Amino acid sequence: MFAEDAKPLPRYRSRRLGLSLPLPDGPAWRIDDHSRPELVATHAASRSRVLVAVLRTDELVGRTQCEERARALGLVPAGELRTLDEEIAVTQGTFDTRLVVALEVGGAPGRPLVGHVMAFGGFLRKCYVFGFSTEVDGIADEPALSSRLAFARARILGGLELDPFGVVQRDTVP
Repeated sequence: MFAEDAKPLPRYRSRRLGLSLPLPDGPAWRIDDHSRPELVATHAASRSRVLVAVLRTDELVGRTQCEERARALGLVPAGELRTLDEEIAVTQGTFDTRLVVALEVGGAPGRPLVGHVMAFGGFLRKCYVFGFSTEVDGIADEPALSSRLAFARARILGGLELDPFGVVQRDTVP
C-alpha cells in the first residue's frame, strides 16, 4: 500500500502546530488540522491514521511526563497493547523520546488486527506526541501490517519535522 522506494514523500505543512509531516500517497489522506488541538490524518485505502500533537507545558518535561500527558488527554489507545519494539532515543535533534511499536491485544479470529507506532518526546517545556495506527482484516494479513508499521516508523515518524524553538511563523507578502 505504501511504496517501498526512497523517493521523498509528499509533505503536509501545519503552520498552526509548527511541523511538517511526510505522508505516502499524499493527496489520498484526509487531514484535519483545525477542528481539534492535534492534527489527525486518515488514509481510507490502508485504514491508517496519523495523530500529531505539540503540547506546551509550564514545567520542564521529558518523555515520561509527555507520555503521561498524552494518555491523560486520550491521544493514544487506552486498551492493552503488546509491545513489539521499544526504543529510547533523541529525536528532532533535542527531544528525549520513547518510541513504541505495538499490537492491540485481544484480537480474535475473524477480527481486524490493529498495530500502532507511537512516540512521546519532551524537551524543555514542550512535548510532541506521534501516533500511527493501521488495521488489516486478520492474521493472514500480518505481513501487510508489519510493512506499514515499519514504513510509519522509518519514513513518517522518521521524516516528521518540528520547527525549532523561537521560530515564529509569519505569512510573507508576495
